[in-house]
Amino acid sequence: MTVKRIWLISKYCRLPGDGFYPARGFSLLREMARRGHDCTLITARHDWSVAGSRAIPGREVKMVDGVRVVTLNVLGYRRAKSLRRILGWLHFEARLFSMQLKDLPRPDAIIASSLSLLSVINGLILKRRFRSLLVFEVRDIWPLILTENGGLSRLNPFVRALGLVEWLGYKCSDRIVGTMPNLREHVRKILGYDREVFCIPMGVPVEMIADRSDLFPVRLDAVFPRTDFVLTYAGSIGIDNALDTLVLAARQLQRNPRISFFIIGSGDLLRRYKSDCQDLTNVVFADPVPNKSLQPVLRRSSALYFAAHPTVVLEYGQSLNKIIDYMYSGRPIIGSYSGFPSMVDESGCGEFVPAGNPDALVAKINEWVSLPPERLTEYGARGRSWLLKNRTYSSLAEQYLRIFGDL
Repeated sequence: MTVKRIWLISKYCRLPGDGFYPARGFSLLREMARRGHDCTLITARHDWSVAGSRAIPGREVKMVDGVRVVTLNVLGYRRAKSLRRILGWLHFEARLFSMQLKDLPRPDAIIASSLSLLSVINGLILKRRFRSLLVFEVRDIWPLILTENGGLSRLNPFVRALGLVEWLGYKCSDRIVGTMPNLREHVRKILGYDREVFCIPMGVPVEMIADRSDLFPVRLDAVFPRTDFVLTYAGSIGIDNALDTLVLAARQLQRNPRISFFIIGSGDLLRRYKSDCQDLTNVVFADPVPNKSLQPVLRRSSALYFAAHPTVVLEYGQSLNKIIDYMYSGRPIIGSYSGFPSMVDESGCGEFVPAGNPDALVAKINEWVSLPPERLTEYGARGRSWLLKNRTYSSLAEQYLRIFGDL
């Protein structure tokens, strides 16, 4: 085996610790490092400030579980849909472009991950400088998200600029990886011709597998519904999460004493949804908990819910962290989703109803309420078993290394 020196550029990449599981990028690099490869993660710190009387360094390098982590301080933001978030993209890329590189190993392969689409520009510059292989990793399809979900015109100058960056990434990278299963169709539309696209989706972190805790969070125990059927949503509460459908369904079912809805999370629209539901006794909100405390909450639920807007973006599929959490819990999943088939379909651990259709969601909930509990348990068990067989980061890292080929 030839040892490869691998860089991953990912502005948003959580490290292990503080009760939270690490992000996908770190989990992949850690598995590659365990196979003897030299792995470097370049990421951002958004909440930098003065720690006591000592300012946090603008650039910090440390080893975490065998991975060299380079952290750059960049402009922070509070709202996902905000100008400060976009300015943070620019700040990160500017810091990366001018960053000292002499203390880092010369990369054989560079992965530019597109939660910050602009990282592919630095990827192209570094590819030329080091004559490295460049992988363009697409986790969110920018700028399509802005036009389909954000309401911006395709003629908007910012959208057109991001479109050019996206085209360059697809055109000039050596490999294209998508976390969604049908990205190849989108790449063909952008380029006008076919390119090979590899699908390497989200996975289950080793910390989740190793965590055997069944301790239910004390602060949630007092508010968790005690009805026969509890449909739980756990995750961000923003415009992309399409929770209007859930709220409308809860309103239709408010007179059924057997059914409750538990929403755990935070986000830009939390206050609005709380206001919309203040007259509903069958809807309970709770603040988010660390990853290690979430699984007991999911396991106590009757079923788990996610939603997506009916949008062109989902014609290319989805690969949500939320679905990993849900499937690992062993509980069945209901999705308001009209996109390309996902691992929920592949595993048979749940069912979808049309996105944006609260009547269809109400009908599915009523159907599941009448099912024997064992049937719901069977649904969920399929998902957990399938996940552990197909979505560990050990196997996903092997797939990534095969993509690099002989460098």
